[in-house]
Amino acid sequence: MDSCRDEYQVTVKREEMVLAVLPMLEHLLPMSNLDLLLPALDVGIFLCYKKSSQETHESSSSSMVMVSAVKKALAETLSSFYAFAGEVVQNRRGEPELLCNNSGVDFINAYADVELKHLDLYHPDASVHGKLVPFKKRGVLSVQINYVDRSLEFY
Repeated sequence: MDSCRDEYQVTVKREEMVLAVLPMLEHLLPMSNLDLLLPALDVGIFLCYKKSSQETHESSSSSMVMVSAVKKALAETLSSFYAFAGEVVQNRRGEPELLCNNSGVDFINAYADVELKHLDLYHPDASVHGKLVPFKKRGVLSVQINYVDRSLEFY
């Protein structure tokens, strides 16, 4: 596997917030004792999907249909898992709490100028984190969809 670290560019096509489709009452959820004991962690999940041969020969409109389907499914899912559309805030004692306010999930659609075979997956922090796997800007969850050399990847 070739090491590519910073040798490729990621071009953001669109960045937006996805909200739950159903409205909800704003409320606070306290963190559990385990949440308070452990340090805050950001977990990145890196998934790759190969386009079907039919999609490869079609225009980019089929890719936009896929992105729209993912956004719609995410919005519907956030109605049940509403905490993911919230944000972590400090209470009066300085402890973190989860504010369930439907502030939304960062949703990024991008193109990466790299082939998967050139990614150094033995060192993902250097090769994919912050480029193919998004840095969380606000809230609890971020989703990024990347097009990579005629393939579509979900992160």
